[in-house]
Order: sequence, then structure tokens, then C-alpha cells
Amino acid sequence: MYPERGTRADICLAHLQHNIEVFKKRHQGPLIGVVKADAYGHGLARVTDTLKACDALAVATIEEAIQLRTYIPDKRIVLLEGVFNQTELELAIEQNFDLVIHQFYQLDLLMNATVSQPTVAVWLKVDTGMHRLGFDWDDYRQVLSQLQQAKMVSEIRLMAHFAQSDQPENQQTRQQMARHQILQNHGVEVSFSNTGAVLNGLSTAGEWARVGLGLYGISPLSDQFAADFNLKPVMQLSAKLIAIKTVKQGEAVGYSAQFTCPRDMPVGIVGMGYADGYPWSPDHSHVVIRGQRAAVVGRVSMDMLAVDLSVVSQPQIGEPVEIWGGRQPVEQVAADLHTIPYALVCGITGRVKFHVIDPN
Repeated sequence: MYPERGTRADICLAHLQHNIEVFKKRHQGPLIGVVKADAYGHGLARVTDTLKACDALAVATIEEAIQLRTYIPDKRIVLLEGVFNQTELELAIEQNFDLVIHQFYQLDLLMNATVSQPTVAVWLKVDTGMHRLGFDWDDYRQVLSQLQQAKMVSEIRLMAHFAQSDQPENQQTRQQMARHQILQNHGVEVSFSNTGAVLNGLSTAGEWARVGLGLYGISPLSDQFAADFNLKPVMQLSAKLIAIKTVKQGEAVGYSAQFTCPRDMPVGIVGMGYADGYPWSPDHSHVVIRGQRAAVVGRVSMDMLAVDLSVVSQPQIGEPVEIWGGRQPVEQVAADLHTIPYALVCGITGRVKFHVIDPN
């Protein structure tokens, strides 16, 4: 019997549902499930039905919002970057999207619109210290006043974004929290907190918390894994051993001879490379085979990577190899490779076969 490359990503919807419940217990208020970037690489079409348990969903671009609307005709969808021109505004009105506005040109689009009926729910984004998107602190009151007079605006909420929610005692975080308290005094609903803020206890009761990475069972906190919060990984990425070689002491493995065997050792070749989404990096991580962590050795190739099989007794071609998931958190792989877990899960390419594990 011949082996297969077996490069696959299993998506566990039961874990996704579990994670939603964890966040509902941690945060006393509505949840916005963030599904931008194809649900952080997990597949928008695969996870949408489960994420309907959230109070709203959010994406970055209007193209993502239109795709999402085909799956959920009645759910609140928040367009996090807002619209950029009149055509997009008309589409947003037609599709009943909530709009985040963060720049004066977006305000002008709303104020100059010919629609006279209250048709658009607006989230006014205020820059409280992130310095990415949002109206300056000195300007937001003026913008809020104008929005309150805009005939087409049906609802107004205030939004901000933590820059360092992984550091709740940081001076910048404390300064932002002080400004968030001021924003709450305007008598409208608010949204400040992301995944890290909810996990760190920074979220405010009643606010609309925007939860992204954590829904998929991944922690954004540098010093804590998702399992520390009882979150479960939704994705398990795996491949198979497609070749096994015994390489003698002093011989090199892979391109540029970056790894030299310190002894005679078994080396496994795994059907996973940077064309599948495993990043090329001067640093190295591990894979898991039969519950044992096996070190990646040598340079990662486009289609393959090599691992030290010394920890596996009598390894066999065709054996499954966990890249990340249940036994090896993606956060650990990211830390080993000096990258972030967002980049890993969002970087999975179309060569990987996805399989949905549905509890139903």
C-alpha cells in the first residue's frame, strides 16, 4: 500500500462552540465574532454557522462582508475598516452592514449622502492611543455631534482599540482605559476590547467585545497559551512521513547544508513546506509524532521539511505528523519561529486539504 502526502487541516466545530461559551462566561456583554482573513485561515464558509451564536460578526473589507452576507442574511455584520467611496457606501446600505468610520472622508460620505431615512448603524472609532485608525481625541466630540445630526444614521456606538491588551498594567493601557471611561459617559454603547482584553479582564460589562483569535483556540498573550484559559484549538494541521533516511554522522541535511548530523540518525521527510504555509525561517520548531516532539532540522523546503526521528521507535512511512494543534499549540510553533500565531494560521495555502469535524 502506497502512502499519501496527507497534508490536511482538521477544523473542529465542537471546539469552536466550546470557545464561544468560554468567552460568554468571561465577558458579560455582547460578543462580536471577528471572521476577517477567511476566519483567520480557518475558512469562513466552514465556521459561520457555529459563529451565529455570537451577537454580531465582523470583517475588514467590503468584499469579505458581501461573502459573509451570503451565509448569514439576517445577522449584524460590522465592517471594521468602513467604506472608502460612494459605491461601497451604497453596497453597505443595500446589504445592511454596520459601518465603522475612522476618517473625515468617511464622515463626509455619510453627511453628503442623498439618503434621508435612518438606514446605517455607525461605530465611531476613536484613537485612544493605538495610533492606527480612529479620529483624534480632540476631534471625536465634533464628529459625534455631526453623526447625531446625520439623517441617514440610525444607531451610533463608540469604538476604540487596545494597543497592548496583553499588558494590562502597562502605562499606555492604563491611559487608554482612562479615556475609555470618558467615552462611556456619552450614553451610547461602546466596543473597546479584543481577545487579549477579555482574557486579561479588561473588558467592561455590557460593552461589545470583539473576539477574533481566541475564538479559534489561540491565545494572543505572549506568556499564556489558549489552554490556560480552557480554550481548545479549532485547527489541527498535519501531514505524513513520505520518506525515511538514515543519515551518517557528519553528513548534512537539506539546502545549504545548514544542519549536520551529530551522529548516525534517522531523518524523516514530511509532506509540508512553505508552499503549504509552514514558514521558511532561520529558526526551528518541532512536530509531533506518536505524541513525541521531533525537532525540525535543516532548511524548510517549498514542499517538504526534515525532522529528527530519533525520539520515535521504528518510524514508518505514512505515519501522521502533527504540525500544530492538539499536542503542540500553534502559539509554541510561533514562538519557536519568532513569528505570531496569526501569521501561521492565516498563511495556510490552497494546497492543504481542509476537513470539517462536525459534532452533529
